[in-house]
Amino acid sequence: MGSNRDLGSAAMIAPLLGSAPARRRMSRALVLQPSLWPDLAETPRITPSDYLRLRRVAARLTIAEAADRLIDSRADHRRAVEFLRRLETPGRTALYRSTIAHLLQAFPFDPDVYWQLAEEPLHRHPRICRGCGCSAHDRCADGEGGACHWIEQDRCSACSQGGRTCA
Repeated sequence: MGSNRDLGSAAMIAPLLGSAPARRRMSRALVLQPSLWPDLAETPRITPSDYLRLRRVAARLTIAEAADRLIDSRADHRRAVEFLRRLETPGRTALYRSTIAHLLQAFPFDPDVYWQLAEEPLHRHPRICRGCGCSAHDRCADGEGGACHWIEQDRCSACSQGGRTCA
């Protein structure tokens, strides 16, 4: 007679020996969970700092140019540049919503997308283009003058046209 451990193994294997529809349901469940397959390449997640950098670059602004849009006097320029560099540093996020709202003076992005990336679990993150950082919430313009659309899982139509990033 087998041990309790053998019974546990048999109980785990039993669903695989069931009817064909049960096996298909089981196989679909396994396929939809890439963490169960360590060799399966997942798209790396976009962090809040990545998102800000992508949106700034898509607006065709350097950090210094974006800083110019945030300040009232040249005396504050160095601090504004340092502020933007900190926000674009991997692993850093803003502490206050007002900080991110203030950045809208520098370049277009969606603050709600930023906070979703910062605060929500990965499965609740929006789909974001790796070329320009646009999402369904803040679409960019494609080459034909309309709003972009998804061409690939992580690339919008504007960025897929000749590999360029959109504005």
